[in-house]
Amino acid sequence: MRNSLKTPLTQAQMLVLQVVKEQYNEQDLDELKQLLIDFNHKKMQKHLDESVANREYTDEDFEKILKGHDRKAH
Repeated sequence: MRNSLKTPLTQAQMLVLQVVKEQYNEQDLDELKQLLIDFNHKKMQKHLDESVANREYTDEDFEKILKGHDRKAH
């Protein structure tokens, strides 16, 4: 498949296009959309969990963040 767009598609975008080349009804499209949302959510949550573990954040740290302590002026 040749890509002649000015902004090239990523491998993930190309894969999705190849998978969804068939016509789908609204229910199938909604299901596909939810699958992609769930996939992205899982990836982001894993990244967040790893970041929190690597930085060794505590509940106290999150409370400070939520209350606005230690914010830097821009």
